[in-house]
Amino acid sequence: MNTKYTQRATIAVPIYQIEDANQLALCLGESSSDDQTFTTAKYQDADGNLYAVCSTVVKPIFAEMAGEDLQAHTHALNVNLEKAQRAQALLQINEGTATPNVIAVILGVRLESAQEHIQLLGLSAVLIEE
Repeated sequence: MNTKYTQRATIAVPIYQIEDANQLALCLGESSSDDQTFTTAKYQDADGNLYAVCSTVVKPIFAEMAGEDLQAHTHALNVNLEKAQRAQALLQINEGTATPNVIAVILGVRLESAQEHIQLLGLSAVLIEE
């Protein structure tokens, strides 16, 4: 199988940054629905801080694009660039665990496990009582 999506990005967004992170996803993604990437905070760190997590395959240019000036693409003409830039300023790629003041990204090869990335981010699933 030959694919352009040779890397896996697992992204942890603090609960209060979800709206801004979705605008960043709209800038960096390829679909008009990328503003729905982060929805519910289903993960937590050791201190109980909540995060929305997305793990997806990306092209090798992802990290470069994440650091460039953001712009509205044809699929995202209504993107809120101010919110996207706020989220972009919080991005940390392969710099350690998730914390409430950063949007932490683990970037690796496509076949790496999302669960391994989540562990590297220092997160665990929130247990929901029935």
